[in-house]
Amino acid sequence: MHLDEFVRRRTEATDEFNRHEGRTDGVHVTTSLAGGLTILRDALYARLHDEVEMAVGRDSILMPVSPEKTERISKTEIEVFQAVVASAAAVGFGYVRDAAWCMAWLGRLRLGPTYDDARVLARAAHYASKSADQQRLAFTNVLADVLPESRRAPLVLFRLYPTAVQIATALAFGDQAKASSLRGRQLLDLPSIRDCHQCHGKLLDNGEACQVCGNPLWKFNWLVAAD
Repeated sequence: MHLDEFVRRRTEATDEFNRHEGRTDGVHVTTSLAGGLTILRDALYARLHDEVEMAVGRDSILMPVSPEKTERISKTEIEVFQAVVASAAAVGFGYVRDAAWCMAWLGRLRLGPTYDDARVLARAAHYASKSADQQRLAFTNVLADVLPESRRAPLVLFRLYPTAVQIATALAFGDQAKASSLRGRQLLDLPSIRDCHQCHGKLLDNGEACQVCGNPLWKFNWLVAAD
């Protein structure tokens, strides 16, 4: 995405947020949330593709015809899932009231005009109609079809990831207490989070990542400690 498009999308989202919510902190919320979700999207793709291949090797049978197309489709699916999870968190935690608006707002922020594609809207509606556990299972199944090597990723990754999206949402709205509570939930799934000598498993600001362990979404060698 070109810088001009990035800036335009962020500006439009900020203005819409302030207008719809009657607030003045749209710049912070939009910038923080976008930064957090970008880190998580790219980290999840790396965990499911690059790091799986490095850890278990590349299977020529599973190699896509077009790696670029596979990455684009995978990241679009990740963005749709993130929009559903983050909007549900924003409503559930009491940050906004209008779930339908919030999901569409996030979708446009993350995907621009692509979000209005009928197939993308159908995917979002599909996830939104399910419980959290059903969402995670449906998401895992879609990624397995698009990105077959993702089947070899540690299962704990798919438990940590939706909570990571919820944490990014809480941080964007300045709710440190909720973010800390959610990190506690992740610690139950992956106790070794605390063992990182650099970040010690602490919450990081949206847009930041630990170079050692991968916090806010942990690298393959940290994930296998739980499997």
